[in-house]
Amino acid sequence: MDCSAIVLNKLLQERSIDIWSKLKLVFLDPAFSSLYSAVSKYYDNYNTIPSFDELELTLREGPALRTLATLRLADNEDISAEVALNALIDQYTQNETVKLLDKFIDKLPIYDSAEIKENLAAIVLSIDEKTLTTEGVYNMADIMLFKNAAEMARDRVHLGFNNTFDATLAGVARQELILIGGKRGSGKSIASSNIAVNQYESGNTSVIFSIEMVAHEVLERNLSILADVNHQSIKQNRLTDDELLKVVKARAAMFIDANDLVEQFKTHRDKYKFEATLVRERRLKPDNQMIIIDDRALTLTSLDLHLGKLKGKFGDKFTVAVVDYLNQIVIEGGSQFDWQPQIVISKKLKELARKYDIVMVSPYQIDASGEARFAKGILDAADIALVMEAHDKDKGALTFNTTKIRGGREMTFTSPINWDTLRISPNTIDAPEAKETVKRVSKKKVDDTSADIPWDV
Repeated sequence: MDCSAIVLNKLLQERSIDIWSKLKLVFLDPAFSSLYSAVSKYYDNYNTIPSFDELELTLREGPALRTLATLRLADNEDISAEVALNALIDQYTQNETVKLLDKFIDKLPIYDSAEIKENLAAIVLSIDEKTLTTEGVYNMADIMLFKNAAEMARDRVHLGFNNTFDATLAGVARQELILIGGKRGSGKSIASSNIAVNQYESGNTSVIFSIEMVAHEVLERNLSILADVNHQSIKQNRLTDDELLKVVKARAAMFIDANDLVEQFKTHRDKYKFEATLVRERRLKPDNQMIIIDDRALTLTSLDLHLGKLKGKFGDKFTVAVVDYLNQIVIEGGSQFDWQPQIVISKKLKELARKYDIVMVSPYQIDASGEARFAKGILDAADIALVMEAHDKDKGALTFNTTKIRGGREMTFTSPINWDTLRISPNTIDAPEAKETVKRVSKKKVDDTSADIPWDV
């Protein structure tokens, strides 16, 4: 069966915009390339798909006309246009997969285990990109304007770090990219942890891709926020009895039927025994988890692969992915300090948010003027871009300014933060008054590449 001929025959017979939007030149047999170009030119001129007769009028005498005459004979009433198109895409996918696997197998002996997985994932990503089709062609009978409460709850995600922000937007929509800008040491990773913890507390699953911090450090921060205990107490293993019990309860709540272990802990007071028994004998909640992926060489390919696995496992309960942070993602053949790869990464994050129907959140660095470092263009793909400011520690406040918000009004809001527990409260407060500063001339440039927490606490 010549899938290319059947698809083009159905296209010219039915004049379907939906089929045309999904059809790519690379899917077709090269013999039909001139006809595809003729249809494309006609569509550009008249904004409609031509019939056989209309297309014939645009062609000169030659091979294209003979191909069109042959195409008229390719009609098969038993096969729908959609089935024929899917078969054509499958055929193309099979051929491309064979080509890529041949190249992969040639180099297989020199790959280690990690490289094998990475290259296989790259093949999947490449095939996905090549076969991606535009599927959003709707008429006005295909879309329901009014959504009920259940649909709204499913489609909108409350990030939880500020009530004004969430209430004004009624939550951010799935498939949106949220970029949070801040200077080095402004607390971007703390904001990321708060967003992940908020999703967990809402009964959902989130993931943090940590590039700079190891997984254990991220877990310490998340538990500090979740259990409402001093972060330094966890980090330095100096929890008071009350703090330790809070952490034990928070840790046990991540698992099914683990309350009895908390009661046992109250008797033996051995935190090591408690945790060892917890992870050995109890199961994590199946759809309410905080996932941490520690990858100092995170690539777009591995990001896509991980998101696909998480979506397959948790479905709609998987709401938010945090990539900490955008400027550290590795792109093949490019430098993370060049502006062009940064724009590619931002665009890809948006594509992944749409592909997996989740909210994608990623901090990014800003310079002294508040502009994005390396590339202002990284904000082009964002649906919402926020710049955060950490006030003096004694003020206990973080201010967020929207520098871009698609489909909404600009906002400035301030949230309280407890710098001991790292918890950002969703309540809105007035921004602290800025201190008057005296500028000093310094010949030495100050290095702002210190820790994520702005102060030594």
